[in-house]
Amino acid sequence: MMTEIMRKDLEKRIDQWIAGKKSTLIEEVCELVRIKSVADKENEVKPFGQGCRDVVDRFIEICHRHGLETQNHSYYVAEAFDPDIERKQGRIGLMGHLDIVPEGEGWLYPPYEGIVKGGWIIGRGAQDNKGPCLAGLYTLLCLRDLGMELKHDIRVLAGTNEENGMEDAAYYTGNCQCPDFTIVVDSPFPLCYGEKGIIEAWMVSDYPFSEHVINMTGGTVSNQVPGRAEIVLRYSKLIEERLQEKSEECEWKICGDKIHIYAKGIPGHIAFPEQTQNAIAILAEFILERNLLISDQDRKIMTYIWKAASETDGSGLDLSCSDEISGNLVCGCGIVKMEKGHVWLNVNARCPVTVNGSELMERLEKHAKKNAFYLEKRRVLESNYYPKEKEVIRRLSTCFQRTTQLDWEPQIFNAGTHARKLPNAVAYGPGCLNGLVPECEPLPEGHGGAHQPDEAQSIDALCLALKIYILAVLEIDELDLKENGQNYI
Repeated sequence: MMTEIMRKDLEKRIDQWIAGKKSTLIEEVCELVRIKSVADKENEVKPFGQGCRDVVDRFIEICHRHGLETQNHSYYVAEAFDPDIERKQGRIGLMGHLDIVPEGEGWLYPPYEGIVKGGWIIGRGAQDNKGPCLAGLYTLLCLRDLGMELKHDIRVLAGTNEENGMEDAAYYTGNCQCPDFTIVVDSPFPLCYGEKGIIEAWMVSDYPFSEHVINMTGGTVSNQVPGRAEIVLRYSKLIEERLQEKSEECEWKICGDKIHIYAKGIPGHIAFPEQTQNAIAILAEFILERNLLISDQDRKIMTYIWKAASETDGSGLDLSCSDEISGNLVCGCGIVKMEKGHVWLNVNARCPVTVNGSELMERLEKHAKKNAFYLEKRRVLESNYYPKEKEVIRRLSTCFQRTTQLDWEPQIFNAGTHARKLPNAVAYGPGCLNGLVPECEPLPEGHGGAHQPDEAQSIDALCLALKIYILAVLEIDELDLKENGQNYI
């Protein structure tokens, strides 16, 4: 066991190492941010499009610069390791992801240039999850450079499909040797010992809109609260008259025989709706309040869209529920579109860990049917729960608290991470540390967070997370994870 004097000396050496590598870390995060790596499963370039292939190639190139060996697992997951310690019997993993959500609208800065301003890196993926992914890589580099004697081989993993399906982790677990324990660098600190279940489905209207409604669109990905939505209506003098009163959240214009109406919301991750406003809900409410629809059937469809998109606890879809361990269900609608006049509305719910996701999907189906909708493309991810009494959880939590002097306790996470797809894995930061440093200015409300415009990662917070990861790996390396893993994990 390490004495207090030894620990302080080690922390001093780690701090010095991080200070010396800080500028390189910043530049390499920016290199990754400059690649638009939105996963696209329909692209002819498999498995997830050219952007995801390009970012894997760049990540591997960065690893090679630092003298590491790599394995490219068919562009699903990139893996890096130190060849001098790869013969260890046990393995500890550090996993992040290089895919991103689309940039959306409303940016003040270019989303793919990697702007460094006021101690922050601004760009899509800087926070979720390219910056943390490199913090995992630099953890391995620091342990190597400081000559730390380890029991375990350290494997750094970078996936390419975390944001829309986690097929990367499924491929890895099915085809590769998984670490005995994995830290997933994609959550809030201090530690997430469980993740809520996820159900996702498209609700499709039984009946089409009338010819009066030409189109309705909003959002781009299921797990992002949309910041913009639009409906196109057939022009009539009556509708124009009902639009004369100004609205702060909606605007409109006439284009020939069509009226385009736009709603502006506040985007963000659908699992954390507190600081968001769903543009689909705003648009639907506006249409109903102004009485802009002609037929009863159109109003019925729009009312259901409004109820589904506006209630973040799932009550508008009869999904509301909770438990003592993980709290309330969280629900949102990330996408609306039309096909041949029929509405397609995407529903994404985060379910309490003790609730059966398949049973919730059945409830959603019944409720949709009552309202003349049916379900397509269903997806159920059951919850992930890791008893916090386990020794490895205690050590990770203590490491965070000792390093930051914060008494934050482990928690259940609303969002989903690779931890639910890997054996013996928990999500461990680096989120929430941004709140310990001055805000990135001059970003307005609704900017700077993960899945928001002008997504930003604090450089100081990233370096603090890196230090936590280095110390955490040393803590759990003392355990015999392979031979006696069930005693600890």
